[in-house]
Amino acid sequence: MPFRQNIDNKPMLLQELNAFSLRITQAIEIGDWQQLSNVLAERQSRLEVLLNSSLSDEDQRTVQGVLESVQAMDRLFIEAVQSKKTELLKQFLSVAQGQKVIRAYRHYAEF
Repeated sequence: MPFRQNIDNKPMLLQELNAFSLRITQAIEIGDWQQLSNVLAERQSRLEVLLNSSLSDEDQRTVQGVLESVQAMDRLFIEAVQSKKTELLKQFLSVAQGQKVIRAYRHYAEF
């Protein structure tokens, strides 16, 4: 169902946005950054269609509430990405340190 038509069915609109949130969460959890980028672009495109639609006052209030919900979820997603980034940095530093130790061992083993 096109996104614009979902505005008349508020539970469906929220369900569709929740589906985006789930896909975003899954991409972050597995570190699939390309998938995350794709889902975010798709969600952005769908939201732009919605925002560029002619909306009644009631629909505008609904959309405003939905956008506030999206922004709240995005804050959580940003925190999750930052956490994942910190975790990956720690892993990288650990690997780099391990490689340094191996190089030192090999250097001294040659003597």
